[in-house]
Amino acid sequence: MSEAPLHDEEFWLRPEILRALQDRHIGRVMRAYRRAHTPEIKQVDLSRWIGRTQGQLSRIERSATAVTDLNKLQEWAAVLKLPERLLWFSMAGGSTDHAHQDEAEPSLRNIEEGHDVRRRDLLKAAGITAAAASADLAINTPWQRLTDSVERGRPVDDATVRLMQDRTADLFQTEETVPARQLLSSLSSHEEVLQALLKNVRSEQVRRSLAVSLGETKVLTGWVLFDVGKDNEAANVWRETLKIAKAVDDGALAACALGYWSYLASSRNDTGPAAKLLQQAHELVPGSSAPATRSWIAARQSEELARLGDDTGALRAVERAMTAFDFARPRTERPWTAFFSASRLGGMTVSAYTTLRHSDAESAADSLLRSLSPRDNKVRAIILADLATTAVTNKDYDRAGELATLSGRLTVQTETTLAKSRLLALASTLPAARNGAESALREKIVSALH
Repeated sequence: MSEAPLHDEEFWLRPEILRALQDRHIGRVMRAYRRAHTPEIKQVDLSRWIGRTQGQLSRIERSATAVTDLNKLQEWAAVLKLPERLLWFSMAGGSTDHAHQDEAEPSLRNIEEGHDVRRRDLLKAAGITAAAASADLAINTPWQRLTDSVERGRPVDDATVRLMQDRTADLFQTEETVPARQLLSSLSSHEEVLQALLKNVRSEQVRRSLAVSLGETKVLTGWVLFDVGKDNEAANVWRETLKIAKAVDDGALAACALGYWSYLASSRNDTGPAAKLLQQAHELVPGSSAPATRSWIAARQSEELARLGDDTGALRAVERAMTAFDFARPRTERPWTAFFSASRLGGMTVSAYTTLRHSDAESAADSLLRSLSPRDNKVRAIILADLATTAVTNKDYDRAGELATLSGRLTVQTETTLAKSRLLALASTLPAARNGAESALREKIVSALH
């Protein structure tokens, strides 16, 4: 490549890149950037892009002292096509005079010491510092207005609403690559900021927008709680989400909560209740509304109807899911639909096919696995679990053991509840006696999950 490629939002939200950005060290950012590619970008290539030698780039990456020359930071950020909202410095104007340490100070530095420390910590925990840092930021930037709304009761404006919407979307995208347990504190802090902002609302339109963001945050919180095994807490949060959805007349948000809830019911082998939850969700997004949400809900219906033995209903649901997906824009429809890529739809179709013992199940799964990127480990864990189930059906216990072991490792690494529940369901069908291929496979599955 002659220059840095243009990346989508997901690339920049990878944990290793976010950690480097939080360190405010351009060298570490460059190193994380290189390593995030497959194959890894070589130092010699990146050094050519930024107009330095490989040795110079190596020193920049390894240096304990971060580069503070604003011109260099701006130049290199532009070369890498770094999103400006993630930077700790301004891309517009600026001076090369780096004798002043103010450049590295967050714009929240002017908060008076006598103010509520808890709220100051809350803003930091919610991630509202790095993108706001620059010595020449005006006092009336969106970040400062957000701070004033939380700290001083300033009425919330549209720019503040957009910041909170972007942060909500970021959390949903981060959930795709970060273990669930790591997200809980960020979600809690974000919810508290939203609650604080709702107290300073003067416009009903602004109130509704913030309430929707609050509902989206709660629905994700419920999912993360479910992922770490806190089922009752998850259900309570989804009940709160449904109340918010009803208050703001947001059928898609309610459908999301019910869709997530169906996974909880399914994990308890309550297939009938799971199917009923999904039918309610389906009715909340009728016609041409919310196509990505409708596609996801239909795909979930196919999985649960297959478990109920409703072959015709399951295959019809697959068809509905694929038809709706043709009109879907998952990346921009709602924060929770960003995950619903073609590979996710394919994974859910494979799940339904596997349960139905459809003749295309294994070939569809193999094709899907080949199409996944290295960061799609949550999807990969689920598909491998489904393939292990198919192998057991075919009495190929050696292959089932290999697949289950791979799935188990990824499941533990990513804390993927769906893959775990499928592996445990598979293990429950195998005899516990310590002899024979089936019991050996059961032991292998249990061992892989610990």
